[in-house]
Amino acid sequence: MSSRKTTGMGKGAPPARVFSLLVIAASLIYVAACDREKPTSVRITPGPSFALAGSGRLASFTVSAPQLGQKIAVPCNMRLFPCAGVALVAWQIRASKGYEQGAAVQGLQVLYGKIPEGYIQAVPNQLEPAPSLTSGIIYGFSAETTDAPPKSGYFYMSRSGPIQVEVPDLCLTLINGEEVRVKCGTSQPYQEPTNLEQFADEHRATR
Repeated sequence: MSSRKTTGMGKGAPPARVFSLLVIAASLIYVAACDREKPTSVRITPGPSFALAGSGRLASFTVSAPQLGQKIAVPCNMRLFPCAGVALVAWQIRASKGYEQGAAVQGLQVLYGKIPEGYIQAVPNQLEPAPSLTSGIIYGFSAETTDAPPKSGYFYMSRSGPIQVEVPDLCLTLINGEEVRVKCGTSQPYQEPTNLEQFADEHRATR
């Protein structure tokens, strides 16, 4: 009987070939994982209400308000971008069973001030209602997620309801140990627009 030499990853296979096959296999697994993973998206409707989509789980959801003397809030959350020193927390919820145990993001609707099932209100106190949102202000929001990229952004509270907007030139940088608002790409202090209503109309988010 004749025998045939195999070319698989058996004993005696060249190390370089084995390494190449392992790299290819790892790449295929990574690509497959990326195909399944969908970043979080948020669409804001009257309420304000936040319609979420994506493949992750919601660990926390935060609505941030501007600091004293400001009219534009910086989006912040519990862990990745803490609010201390950069914004005031107007309302924040977190998964009651733990950071990794939040509800699936896809199809989740979060209404400002209403605590979804499986969550607790971290700010304000559980017994207090969420504060009313003031018109003429740009608030931040942050959906902090696990198993998929999170999503943060802004909305302008007009007299007729929330308008989802973008604030392209607002960045944070560390100066003397403190987070400071600057114009993106520079070290110059960020200057808020004088007419927020016009700014919001010109910078509506396209999602």
